[in-house]
Amino acid sequence: MAETHGLTVEGGDLADIDLRHSFAISFRVGIPQEDGAIYSPDKAMFEVLAPHFGLEPSDYGRTFRSKDELFRIVAINPNRPKYPVSAERVSDGRGFKFPADNVVMYLQHSGA
Repeated sequence: MAETHGLTVEGGDLADIDLRHSFAISFRVGIPQEDGAIYSPDKAMFEVLAPHFGLEPSDYGRTFRSKDELFRIVAINPNRPKYPVSAERVSDGRGFKFPADNVVMYLQHSGA
């Protein structure tokens, strides 16, 4: 179906595995753009909102260190004014929320 409609499917990870009861698998369906990149609504939203939170549109996908752990910026949510920046821990993909001011500081001081 994805091929028929010009979509791409990105595989995800298995999560919450308990073979006795259930497991969760994730995947993402995307729309390829002319340059071959996959359209990301989260990235588009981030690029529009980033300047309002002291970030640059190009900060989407950047990594930073907090408490000796590496995180990747994956979204911004203006409905969470205290913790608008969503990031995933690089080691396991677990999601976290951060204050924008902290992320700006981490990006300035991180060698990641």
